[in-house]
Amino acid sequence: MVNEPRQGALPLHLTDKGDFATFVSSANRGLVESLKKAVTSHSYEFFYVFGPSGCGKSHLLSALAHQVQESAVNCFSLDMGIAVHMSPQLLSFDLPQVTLLDNIDALTGRAEWELALFGVFNRWVDAGQGLLVMTGSSSFDVLKFSRPDLNTRLGSGIVAQLQNLDELGCVEALTVHARERGIVFSAQAASFLVRHSNRDMHALMHLLDKLDVASLEAKHEVTVPFIKKILSL
Repeated sequence: MVNEPRQGALPLHLTDKGDFATFVSSANRGLVESLKKAVTSHSYEFFYVFGPSGCGKSHLLSALAHQVQESAVNCFSLDMGIAVHMSPQLLSFDLPQVTLLDNIDALTGRAEWELALFGVFNRWVDAGQGLLVMTGSSSFDVLKFSRPDLNTRLGSGIVAQLQNLDELGCVEALTVHARERGIVFSAQAASFLVRHSNRDMHALMHLLDKLDVASLEAKHEVTVPFIKKILSL
């Protein structure tokens, strides 16, 4: 049972450092800046951010958690996709200044978890302070909660869709992640890899992992010919 908010993030699906140093905003710049500002100002606001798998929701929440840690603000951060395999009592906590709940659509159809999530909303409203941010895979009005009032709550704040990165954004993100890992990875190679993928950042990171291991074993830079060879393209 978790009775007190935790400083920092509980397990999240992170991409490398999971901070803003490796997060490419691209078309999402306005939303990202709004969230950064809300974290800094400790605003009494609720954000519901949605988008498909691979668009960067978990990375964004992890980056916000990192920002909160740097400012010594009390924060509770939890990936519901992981938490759902534990007890709903995880959500029985006193809300801190910043609360970040990722992948809440994992709770749909689970009565005890839905009730616990509803309780988080009620405590936040009653407190009248603090930032609450949640993410999901779909718009608030189509999530299949057993409690329709949860859909209403999700639509009561700032609702924003996180856009997938375009090709240039994916190339930039891939290059940044490669640099963070110390991989010699040219923009040409990154562009080739993106053009031969579906622009899903989870998939791209998986390919980067594979290329990283192969380049270390072969002691070879990640070039276009090397990518073709390793990925059989």
